[in-house]
Amino acid sequence: MHDRSFEIGISALLLATCAAFAAACSSSVDATRSAGGAGNAEAGASSGGSGGSQLNATEISFEPSDEIRLKPKMSHQLTVRATPPGSFRIRFAFSGGDDPADAVLEASEVETDAEGIARVTLIAPSEPATFNVRASTPSALQVAHQSVVVSAFNVTTLRVEPSYSGQRPIAEWTATTRAGVNCGDLPGNPAPDGDRFGRAVPPNPLLEIDNVPVGVDLAVTVRAGHYIGGCLNVPALSEGDGNQVLVYASDRPLNLSATDLSLSLGATPPHLAFDKLLMASADLAESALLGGAKNDVAALLDGMRDATSALNRQAFNVARTQNGWDSALDSAFGKSAARRMRDPAQRWLAAGLLALDTPNALVGQLRALGSGVSLTPRAVAATTPSNAGFPGLFVGTWSAESNDTVLLGMDLDWAPSRLVTALAVAPALLEFPEATSAELALSLSVDCALVSQVLLAYGVGPGSTAFASCDADCAVNLCRNALASAWNQAQLSSGAELATLSVTAAGPAQVGDEAQVTSLSGSWVGELRTAQGTALVSGALSASSGAP
Repeated sequence: MHDRSFEIGISALLLATCAAFAAACSSSVDATRSAGGAGNAEAGASSGGSGGSQLNATEISFEPSDEIRLKPKMSHQLTVRATPPGSFRIRFAFSGGDDPADAVLEASEVETDAEGIARVTLIAPSEPATFNVRASTPSALQVAHQSVVVSAFNVTTLRVEPSYSGQRPIAEWTATTRAGVNCGDLPGNPAPDGDRFGRAVPPNPLLEIDNVPVGVDLAVTVRAGHYIGGCLNVPALSEGDGNQVLVYASDRPLNLSATDLSLSLGATPPHLAFDKLLMASADLAESALLGGAKNDVAALLDGMRDATSALNRQAFNVARTQNGWDSALDSAFGKSAARRMRDPAQRWLAAGLLALDTPNALVGQLRALGSGVSLTPRAVAATTPSNAGFPGLFVGTWSAESNDTVLLGMDLDWAPSRLVTALAVAPALLEFPEATSAELALSLSVDCALVSQVLLAYGVGPGSTAFASCDADCAVNLCRNALASAWNQAQLSSGAELATLSVTAAGPAQVGDEAQVTSLSGSWVGELRTAQGTALVSGALSASSGAP
């Protein structure tokens, strides 16, 4: 009751004063009425909760009081000063002007500090607007307004979500925008980048592109490296939140023209018919060691005769016949005489063919050649392609399926006897490490030193001369030359004949940044054709970037 009487008295005093000061009085009465309502109730409650007197402030004002200009979503600290300084509760709210929409005041009430200062942070709305921030005391006796103008950026943030259902691994997504362009005008997949970028690393699904212009149509692109891409035409955006698009991405077709691989293939596991057909070529090479002779001893002596100078060849024949060199060598060689050359050759030829039953039997460089593919052989097992009778280049076809499977077709051909004798070198040197060639290994196996001893023992000068003036060293050299000639006959035994292996291969590819194939791991099937027949064969195939 006492409070109500006090309010009535104040009102009467103000009404009396109105006679002299009508305009000012009217304003004061309104303020008093406001204070006499809910405002005074709030003031009483506030006084009990805060330790300061809410009615002592004579003025509150924003500092500075000038109009504030902000951009959408910008943060700005507002400052209110109460005079005289003291502890007052200041209420903040939006008032007047446009709807502030999603603008935010970090607090609705702030207590002033000892200097009478209260601060609150304003976060501007996401769209242009003009409005006021009102500061007042709980009793509403003091009110101040701050004008806020939020002007357009003319840009916005665009969130882009790629949608990809393929199998290629993705390390990073890149999204770009290009203003005033249609996806149909952009070449390739992925399309060229625009001038605004956003990046994200999976599994983050969204890419944010800042400062995207509004009011203009856009082409929005996404890509992973340059091997996955997509593009979407987006109508003109407006400022504010909620600008988000879904862009479908697809695989760039395999870029075979940029592919350069080191390829390996072999017949794995071994195939009996294939090996048997190759062994037929080895048998022909082995038989060629004899030339026209009936056994190995005769072939060796025939070769030594042919290696003798024409001047002394008749003397060689006479000594051979008169002194029984064939029988003498046959006795010296014992049980091995009949196959003295062919047995070691057979071992090496058979062992050498096993190298074709390994994953890296043939290694070469696979590259695009026009619309097709070329294979430059680099190694055939442990020998060089030229020694193995391979040409310098094979030409074939290849294609890529949508699931990144590469298909390859090619005919490989070679001289059969050159291949089998070249592969025999490694086993020969393994058996005779001191040798530097298959020919020298054969001379060590036959034992040319023993041959020299026998011929000198049964020569025209027993113990010193085999024939004419040919001594021990001469006989050793003739033996070596004869065996070298015999091995050369084996190398050339297939003549102009070519063996052909028709290969069809397939394997899934891994791709590089430009959609080139960086590796293959697959299988192949083929048919080998030689003069002796045909045989089916298959095996593993692998390839990787770089030189072998």
